[in-house]
Amino acid sequence: MKKESAMYFFLTVTMKSHKKNKDERKSKMRLFLILFILFYSSPSFAEFRTVTINVKMQRPLFAADCLKCHGSGIDGMKYANSVHGPNACSSCHVDIIDFEKHTKKIHIPAKVDCSPCHQKEAKEYLGSVHHTKSQFDCIECHSDIHYLGKWDRSKVAIINKCTSCHSMEDYVESGHDKAILRGNQDSAVCSDCHGLHDTRVFHALGRGYSLEAREFYTKACFKCHGDSALMKKSNLTTVAVETYEETSHGKIRKLGVPSAGCADCHGAHNILPKEDPKSSIHEENLKKICSKCHQGININFTKYIAHPNLNNRERYPLLFWTKVFMFILLLSILVFYWGHTFLWWRKAYWEKQRQLREGILISERLVHIENPGETYIRFKLRDRLFHLICIFTFFGLAFTGLPIKFPDAQWAKFMLNFIGGAKGAILLHRILAFIILVEFFIFLVYCAHFALFNKKRGKTIRERLLGSYSFLPRKKDWEDFVAMGKWFVDQGPPPQFDHWTYYEKFDVLAVFWGMVAIGISGVLLWLPEVTAKFIPGWVINIARIIHSEEALLAIGFIFTVHFFNTHFVPTKWPMNYSIFTGRIYKWEFIEERSLEYDRLLESKELEKLKVAFPNVLGNLLSGVIGIASLILGLLTLVFIVWAVVY
Repeated sequence: MKKESAMYFFLTVTMKSHKKNKDERKSKMRLFLILFILFYSSPSFAEFRTVTINVKMQRPLFAADCLKCHGSGIDGMKYANSVHGPNACSSCHVDIIDFEKHTKKIHIPAKVDCSPCHQKEAKEYLGSVHHTKSQFDCIECHSDIHYLGKWDRSKVAIINKCTSCHSMEDYVESGHDKAILRGNQDSAVCSDCHGLHDTRVFHALGRGYSLEAREFYTKACFKCHGDSALMKKSNLTTVAVETYEETSHGKIRKLGVPSAGCADCHGAHNILPKEDPKSSIHEENLKKICSKCHQGININFTKYIAHPNLNNRERYPLLFWTKVFMFILLLSILVFYWGHTFLWWRKAYWEKQRQLREGILISERLVHIENPGETYIRFKLRDRLFHLICIFTFFGLAFTGLPIKFPDAQWAKFMLNFIGGAKGAILLHRILAFIILVEFFIFLVYCAHFALFNKKRGKTIRERLLGSYSFLPRKKDWEDFVAMGKWFVDQGPPPQFDHWTYYEKFDVLAVFWGMVAIGISGVLLWLPEVTAKFIPGWVINIARIIHSEEALLAIGFIFTVHFFNTHFVPTKWPMNYSIFTGRIYKWEFIEERSLEYDRLLESKELEKLKVAFPNVLGNLLSGVIGIASLILGLLTLVFIVWAVVY
């Protein structure tokens, strides 16, 4: 009964027009033919096929006409119940116009074109590997075209369809497949990674897949594993994506540098838990996987933690406490010295305002100085060149390193492109790192020579190490620090300094800690394959934390505290030229380093330090370099704050 009803409905729908008046039917047919000719003769359709139309056709074609010949191959009832059932045969076979010519096989219809109805799918399919490489038609996958039902979004159907051509033993063993079979429709099947109709050419390149494919697949993984709501439904977390993006692989990937993506380590189809011996990330298979990018590694290298969660104290205690230590170090130093800087600025600014208000242009101590504009040498040419090289290398390291520290910042790619691209920036960073390491070793040699052989600064090693010209802290520095604190809060006069102040010594000693921390960690990161020959891979994780945070501390300290102490303090604003010209004014010498001035004056050594006033060109170049450095430093701070806040 059901079969007869379905067929009756199908034939009834297609035959309704017979009940109309014959003249009316002819009139409508003529109108239909005119519109048909105009529509299909337009340029957009003429390029696809040429249609010959018999304008003498007396009536439209019905399914019943088609089934007279094709009834043995097509089940009319099943077709009527399919998704295409409401359409007449000629809605797909549009070029069958002359029924008699067709039945006599004079007119052979062309292949069916699905694009008029399925425009989006057809457009996507034009770039598909199935079309460009295999020249497949829609019918290759939709072979049961006359009986297709409405897709219920079942992913099992996709697996069955794809595996009819593609062998998927690996996928069938994976967690994705098992989840699908358990009824989890959120798990990934072929189309989630490769697309349904837009399967790109590089998807079929196998192991030799391109960088474009690597990025595409990584994004495909992120689409699900980065979706917190979706992961929560499946009792999973987004920690894999979050931790990957914080690694070196993830950060440089964001900047457009080829780096290991998800499929490089986890594979494409056989994605299994790391406890499974067949898993690509099982401990027995890691060396092989890592060797695809890192040649010549040993088992130590595989101890590197690819997805470290630095906030997980139980699972990664060493990484967790390293991060905590570096955070406390950074915060304590910056907060302490920012407080010191603020108190100094308040006192110096208020004092300067008082002097201006009272009409005092210079300190009363300097009123009776003879020739206050005389200059004395403070820094030798060697020292100034050394400092100048430090400026350039430090800025270069900051500009090439910060984009990797903050790859999501809007300015990161712009800064790298300005430098010459991500690869160029990484190369430049390493070159500058080598230069600054050489500078540090030269400085160590200078310090050793000072301590062991510089008789001018003391007769014995003890005198040289604990004397006025030593960088080492001594009791006088503590006394100066206490006196400075009292002066900040109006509880006493400012201290009288010698050749080096306590805050200048801190700057120098910070270089030792900073270069040891940044230098050693940088070397470990530079050649991880060599590093792992001697130490386990997880040390590289620790080195990255130290390198990143210590570099941020150095930048923050230099561009705030050091800039203020030497340039921005109100008594020196806008800039102190001494480190560029090498000279210090007589009034400045007496005001800031009175103990050294008095000692040199008494020992008759002061006159030996007197030099000519810097020439105009020297002052101009010093100002340009100095002011440019200050502006770039402050701009760098703006970039850092921008990255952290936004």
